[in-house]
Amino acid sequence: MNHLSKSTSPYLLQHAHNPVDWYPWGEEVLVKAKAEDKPIFLSIGYAACHWCHVMAHESFEDLETAAYMNEHFINVKVDREERPDIDGIYMQAVVAMTGSGGWPMSVFLAPDLKPFYAGTYFPPVRRYNMPAFKDVLSGLANAWVNDRSEVEKVGEQVINHLRHQNKNEKSDLFVREHFDAIAKSMADSYDWGYGGWGSAPKFPQAMALEFLLQHATLNNQAEHHKLITHYLQAMSRGGMYDVIGGGFSRYSTDNFWRVPHFER
Repeated sequence: MNHLSKSTSPYLLQHAHNPVDWYPWGEEVLVKAKAEDKPIFLSIGYAACHWCHVMAHESFEDLETAAYMNEHFINVKVDREERPDIDGIYMQAVVAMTGSGGWPMSVFLAPDLKPFYAGTYFPPVRRYNMPAFKDVLSGLANAWVNDRSEVEKVGEQVINHLRHQNKNEKSDLFVREHFDAIAKSMADSYDWGYGGWGSAPKFPQAMALEFLLQHATLNNQAEHHKLITHYLQAMSRGGMYDVIGGGFSRYSTDNFWRVPHFER
């Protein structure tokens, strides 16, 4: 049993018996990483995440992989539903470094918490055009020992990029014309045939609907209310809605909202 056994998070408790010596996020991790001069492997997920469970079974329950992780890294597990602040910070880094994000989120940090390598799911062997997790671990462990200056350089570049990005976002103030243009673009690209935006897989776009609802209410735009109603009816009529237990599945695997993904 590792250091997650006293956690209150269901997700962290799922990993309490992994052979990986997981730590929860906290000051102890920073002190240990600096004292032992080891990089931090930060793994972020949530209890209903399918690929989080796949990677846990393939890698975190594997004795050989866990032993290597314990020897070369300080390993930290975070529940994104418990710590959305940490998830938000490092998701920006993952997107900046790879062009996309998702869970499980896998981020390698220097002891000062600067990220120098990132990804999401890594398979146990090379496939899906992705490197094997063991190869990632060995490559980064070697770089930490033998090419530390390059690791620190990458971490500094990522941090500077994020600072510049966030500074620009804060300085660009939205005015009404911006919101009007966003709402128009969303309405123009809406799928009136089946509901939603884009093709399969189709995710419930809660933030998009909330934005349109607020915009329609403030500007008395009935056409947006019609769009929202159409969207919600399309989801509720298909297989996305659980008629027995209530609630919606995480997304639909087809274009018609009929075949739900099993996460809810």
